[in-house]
Amino acid sequence: MLIKYFLGHKKVLTLCGGCLVIALTLYPMIYRTWAFGSDAWGLTVIALLDPEKVPWSPSDFNSLAIRPAVAYWLLTHFDWPYERCGKAMTAMGGCSQPLINFVGASLDKHDTDSIMTRRGYALLRHFAARGEPVNGYYNGFTPVHEAVLYADVGYLRALLQLGADPNLPIDSPEKDFHDFDAFEFAAFLESRNQEIFQDIRAELEAL
Repeated sequence: MLIKYFLGHKKVLTLCGGCLVIALTLYPMIYRTWAFGSDAWGLTVIALLDPEKVPWSPSDFNSLAIRPAVAYWLLTHFDWPYERCGKAMTAMGGCSQPLINFVGASLDKHDTDSIMTRRGYALLRHFAARGEPVNGYYNGFTPVHEAVLYADVGYLRALLQLGADPNLPIDSPEKDFHDFDAFEFAAFLESRNQEIFQDIRAELEAL
């Protein structure tokens, strides 16, 4: 009876079996993507990956089910990524970092004309337009302080254009530069490495 039923529904059962195999094969990659990229922080990481170096293979542990362009699209078209903190970012404490600071830390990782850098600055502007704080503190630093520390003139310029305040003080009581504003912090860093930080100081002095 069972054999007769199978023979009578061979095509349907074969199709269902094939779908099950595909689902089981893709499940680890899909689960990994959802665990890591189900919030704005994880999607930001994915969006800023080099699309040429992101594998797409169920057998590759580093593979993700979505491409960087898709992650960028989700960030710029939907609100739900900003309303939750996924499993991976919860474990890493990533969601405690303001998104402006979060994306800013990645802006100097690639060439200035790369798609990753362009997306990073686009996300910076998008986050600010959403109302994410451009003066939010993280570990005692505002984004402007971080831009000075990274010696990232492009990031600093973008922040200032978005209305970031360079006069806010650093809140790190255990550090020598505690209570320094961005101008004082830039001068402090330049005194230790003039070649790297002189452009940052010049950008601030141009205000």
